[in-house]
Amino acid sequence: MEKDKQIKKWVRSIKRAPDKKAADKLISHYLDEMFGYVFNRVDSRETAKDVTQEIFISMLQSIDKYDESKSAFRTWIYSIASRRVADYYRTKEHYDDRLVEMSEVDLGYGEIISSNVDNTLELAEINDFIAGLGKERRDIFKLKVFEGCTFSEIASALEMPESTVKSSFYGTQRMIRSEFKEGSA
Repeated sequence: MEKDKQIKKWVRSIKRAPDKKAADKLISHYLDEMFGYVFNRVDSRETAKDVTQEIFISMLQSIDKYDESKSAFRTWIYSIASRRVADYYRTKEHYDDRLVEMSEVDLGYGEIISSNVDNTLELAEINDFIAGLGKERRDIFKLKVFEGCTFSEIASALEMPESTVKSSFYGTQRMIRSEFKEGSA
């Protein structure tokens, strides 16, 4: 509990005026934890370092918006981390690397995309279909499929009810299965 008080003190100090010492302490406190979180979700140490740096930049740029009455600071920084990882997965560089791996994504009900998809072109069509979904639906799907986040983690990161996250995810699965039934693509 003493550490929570210290974190609140650092946050307040940064909010009052740019306080480099408080910012350094806050970043140092969460650095290993955020790096570990990101490293478990991306493909390399270098990428994890880059994304972790983006998390702290975002944190400092938006710290004025943090409201301790709504969530713990740790929860808030994890929501930033989750969004930065999702942003990474939306980039072109990552898209090319992950396209082939999508063929092994389990879409539930025992269906594997690879059983319905014969080539990379169709995988690209599926990815384009997902990209055409609404931002919320797309983010939920990608956080679940590509990052392996639990429904609870996604709900917390996107600040929405877990039931909404589940409904959106399973609805997206049904849409994909319907759109890409064997022989219909």
